Amino acid sequence: MTLLTTAVVLLAVVVAVHLLFTFGLVARLRELQKNGGGGAHVHNTQVPKPGTVVRPFSVTDTDGATITEADLDGPVQVGFFQVGCGPCRMLSDALVSAPPKARFVSIVNGDPDAPDATERLIAKVGGLGRVVVIGVDDPVLTSFEVVAYPTLLYTHSGVVTASGTRLDDFANASGAPAQVA
Repeated sequence: MTLLTTAVVLLAVVVAVHLLFTFGLVARLRELQKNGGGGAHVHNTQVPKPGTVVRPFSVTDTDGATITEADLDGPVQVGFFQVGCGPCRMLSDALVSAPPKARFVSIVNGDPDAPDATERLIAKVGGLGRVVVIGVDDPVLTSFEVVAYPTLLYTHSGVVTASGTRLDDFANASGAPAQVA
């Protein structure tokens, strides 16, 4: 009987500890949701900061023309999208509904295993401006310091003036040149 009592007490302790961890985890998730973070969308923490200088790059757009950092003269918006990314779909829908006034370049991380989905995304963002299709870890991502999808950048003469992952991140963006970081 003593062995059974010990086993029940030990099991009760383990269950209580797990329950405490679960309550702690739920509290942390609620705090993250309240502050706009957590999940697949971490608000403005992984985007290039205003003042970041775009490093040299060279890519070819879907029309076969070369785009380099020199093409970022004046105000240019650059959107980074990935095939199969839900937040990317939401951002691209918002951009198509309210097209930007500045020149726009879409950088699409295509999926070789989903060519139809890649073509649909290219067609969707094609109405915004020039489109470039890249692969995973393409050097252009390093040039812009982009580490997450989606990312939307406002640039002026090769310097990031505003950045975010949603259109409402730009509610107060001016598009004016930023101080170089």
